[in-house]
Amino acid sequence: MKIGRFFLLILLVELVLIFIGYLFTHFLILQRNFAAVVIATLVAFLPTIVAYSITYSGLEKETTAFIGRLLGGMLVKMLIGVLSIVLVALQFREIRDEYVVSYMISYFVFTGFEVYGLMRKLRANKLK
Repeated sequence: MKIGRFFLLILLVELVLIFIGYLFTHFLILQRNFAAVVIATLVAFLPTIVAYSITYSGLEKETTAFIGRLLGGMLVKMLIGVLSIVLVALQFREIRDEYVVSYMISYFVFTGFEVYGLMRKLRANKLK
């Protein structure tokens, strides 16, 4: 899947996750911080785009460096997430729960779409 198409798909998924977070924070689980949900999905969204772009460009240039770029991108994405969770857990205790839950859900959803997009690209390269 091309980078522009992936970006639009992930952006749509992010908007859906934010909308679901809005429904949960305003209607189902009252008195929760909606801003924490939005920030958590953004923190999961941005490194996913960067990691996918790095991995996709590595696949375009040379397939031998693909695994290294894939693991490096996912490692950086995971480290950003762990650091953000630790920061929120230590500094912003009042929004800790909704941030961590929102981040983890967003992280796994975006990682699933990232793997799906890269597998489609790998299948296309294999057929060439």
